[in-house]
Amino acid sequence: MKGKIIAATPFLATIAFLTIGFTTGVWHPTWVVFLSILIIPDLLSKNFYVKLYPLVVIATYIALGVTLGIWHPLWIIFLTIPVYYIFFGASIRRSRSKQIEREKNSDRIEVL
Repeated sequence: MKGKIIAATPFLATIAFLTIGFTTGVWHPTWVVFLSILIIPDLLSKNFYVKLYPLVVIATYIALGVTLGIWHPLWIIFLTIPVYYIFFGASIRRSRSKQIEREKNSDRIEVL
């Protein structure tokens, strides 16, 4: 089911872009719907939490940049992404390997 949703995302994004563009006449900011093509597979993946921090940083950068107009000093928050993975990368890999091991064990059938 996930594969079908991911495959349909470009088509749905195009329909949404054209519908919003023709009905409201707002074409320029509507291009953002095409970002869903990149985001939907990550949202549907099992290890979404691994990719969550960069998405939060990007959303924060765009939100604060648009609302407060502080684009220049705010770019520094992108430097926190590698720092985050330096400190938490090992624990993320450990928890992922434990999850994979649990999935392997759950496939086994126990005979009583």
